[in-house]
Amino acid sequence: MIRKGMVFGVFDGLHKGHRYFFTEAAKRCETLVVVVARPETNTALKARVPKQSLEERIKKIQEFNRDFLVIPGDQELGQWQVVKTHSPDAILLGHDQQKLKEALAEMRVPFIFLSRYSARIHPRP
Repeated sequence: MIRKGMVFGVFDGLHKGHRYFFTEAAKRCETLVVVVARPETNTALKARVPKQSLEERIKKIQEFNRDFLVIPGDQELGQWQVVKTHSPDAILLGHDQQKLKEALAEMRVPFIFLSRYSARIHPRP
């Protein structure tokens, strides 16, 4: 069991895949810190602005699970202040977070990949 785990994402429009990701991450952690990307980070990484505001996205995640510590991501991309401040024992990654894996490996931060959500395999989280 991971004492404190952390996940990163935009989480724009909380869907079944996000809920599955949170549920699987939470199963492995005593405490789960959810880092929600700021709009400017999403623009830098994915060349688009999220449809929902940062506040809306945070609220939806808190409504999904009040036990999560849900925080906004760093002001500046590559700063990693949230990791330094919260000192997770491991970061749990989604199947599509290869670039994040590379950055974490470079910083020697432990990480674990979680399985991908599939409606055929996971009918309803």
